[in-house]
Amino acid sequence: MNEELSVEEQRKAAWELESGLPNDVDAYMANCRFGLKDEYMASIQVADTDEGTTGLMFIFDMVSAEGELLGSQGYSVGKGWTPSEDGSEMTHAKRHNVINSTRYGVLQKRVIEDLKVDMPSRGLPSSAKVWDGMGFHWMLEDYETFTGKKGQSLLPTEFVGEKKDIAAVAPAAPVAASEVMDKLVALAVGATGPKAFQLSAMKVAGVSDNDELMAQILDEGPEGFYQKNHPGA
Repeated sequence: MNEELSVEEQRKAAWELESGLPNDVDAYMANCRFGLKDEYMASIQVADTDEGTTGLMFIFDMVSAEGELLGSQGYSVGKGWTPSEDGSEMTHAKRHNVINSTRYGVLQKRVIEDLKVDMPSRGLPSSAKVWDGMGFHWMLEDYETFTGKKGQSLLPTEFVGEKKDIAAVAPAAPVAASEVMDKLVALAVGATGPKAFQLSAMKVAGVSDNDELMAQILDEGPEGFYQKNHPGA
């Protein structure tokens, strides 16, 4: 909370909603595919018809240059498009081009016309993989559809290059608390003194993120971790 605001202003600000989307960032497109995005289903009618799937989206992960997953973004492709089984392609029974008023159409126009990126040389817009590895600076922008519906969407404002085989780095699996404690007890038993124990303990995964545990490790008194677990301490 902003301490400069009055209590009433802080309460009002707390009830304001956010988009939840990353904004004003450089990110690369990865894992591009056509499919249905669960978080959009409440506002998009989904039905399988003779004309294809209503609610189909072009979806991709936004990944930083360091491999951090920043989020997942989806753009509606319009009615009548049907995805392949693996989501890599989409087809339409009556046409080959995406309607310009769809969010996927707006994305294409921004990249090709405004940013002058040569997407045709990469393949067809009905192939999701043509976007893999493309990097842009993304900004959250307001939009209004021809029916008057308003919303916000991320759109690229600058082409920052391409990274082949870009993918989000999987986060490290959390270390079980029992495993951490077992390692610390073993270090305390074998250490020649509290200082030696502390140096070794702080290298154990999961310790530095636990403030309470760190306090016990740094405590050299009778209530500290070393004194409680080292024989004869």
